[in-house]
Amino acid sequence: MTRASQQDNDHDPKRRRLLRRAATVAATTAGAGVVAAVGMPGAAQAAPGDNLIMGTTNDAGGASTTLTHTDSPLVLANPAGAPLRLVPSSGLYPHGLDSEAGTVAVDDQGDLFVRAGTAAEPTNGWAWTSEWATTSVAVPPTRVLDTRDANLRRNIISGSLDSLGRLQPGVPVVLALDPYVRDGYAIKGNVTVVGMTGAGVLTVWGSGTKPTASTVNWSTAGTILSNFLFTELGAVGAYRSVLTLQATSSPTHVIVDMTSLLVGHPSQVLLGGGA
Repeated sequence: MTRASQQDNDHDPKRRRLLRRAATVAATTAGAGVVAAVGMPGAAQAAPGDNLIMGTTNDAGGASTTLTHTDSPLVLANPAGAPLRLVPSSGLYPHGLDSEAGTVAVDDQGDLFVRAGTAAEPTNGWAWTSEWATTSVAVPPTRVLDTRDANLRRNIISGSLDSLGRLQPGVPVVLALDPYVRDGYAIKGNVTVVGMTGAGVLTVWGSGTKPTASTVNWSTAGTILSNFLFTELGAVGAYRSVLTLQATSSPTHVIVDMTSLLVGHPSQVLLGGGA
């Protein structure tokens, strides 16, 4: 090797960075005794723009790292188990669903697909996200409506009651639960009818057209009946979590007690378990 070629190599920026890393690793492991003999890899503090060094820990600090690839899957091999395969969303259907275990892909709806399990017994699954999945959050039993009590009628935003505060047959009453939940999906709880003047039916739903199904049915006046309530929440104007209630045949008082809310994320619940 000539002196000129040696000088050129010494001035190569990449060579200088590699030499500095080697010196750092040597200084770190020197004096480590038995531990040094094991050959533990040192930490390579890679500066932005440096090469990725296999067999070491590479730290880019606060800089962003971008890995550009073609439209084919990117495979990170793992001899001890399933590889990690990142598949383009355009390649998910149909062959992505039958790909090797370890495949991860995001479809055109933004949902994360995971091909898990083993090569012999792979399984398909979708990662839980608040975009489409829900969670049930239990809350302290909370009375959100009692038409017998003026203070517990305060969340009614539309519809009229009779002079005694009862639901009138054929008149929908909308109850806003926005003080308790943001953009809720559904409610669990109990609905009770009391103080009716005759036989009748109560239907509870979210918003929009009244369903034909009933929530509570009664045959005589003076009955107290309760039923489990699990129904979707709707939206009306600026209110994003509403229930609609409508009685048929006879006026009745109604009580709604809430025990759980279905939401995309517990932070949407504004009381109890979600607070």
